[in-house]
Amino acid sequence: MDKCPVCKEQKKGKFWCSACKTVFVCPMQNCGAEIRKRDAADCPRCGLIFAEYIKSKKMYRQCPKCKKKQGLSDPQCKHCRYWFNCPTCGHKVPSTSMLTCPRCATSLR
Repeated sequence: MDKCPVCKEQKKGKFWCSACKTVFVCPMQNCGAEIRKRDAADCPRCGLIFAEYIKSKKMYRQCPKCKKKQGLSDPQCKHCRYWFNCPTCGHKVPSTSMLTCPRCATSLR
């Protein structure tokens, strides 16, 4: 076990410190993004909400349009129908106002 650089406890794991709950690496299997912000609430790459994952091992992300929690594997928001990824090519949709995918021009309506 290593010491946590934030709280200096001997409880630092591979992904987060169990003492102060600071996340170092995204625990999502395919993501693995390094978290540089000390007080990050979610992953900048995949959107995983860290508090939900640490507390109950649930993989949720927040919809940028309606701000409600969604499953990480859902391609579209259940409430406002916002596309997280293009349904055709899987490209990440960068904006809530996009009408077509920037890569393949599939309609996102």
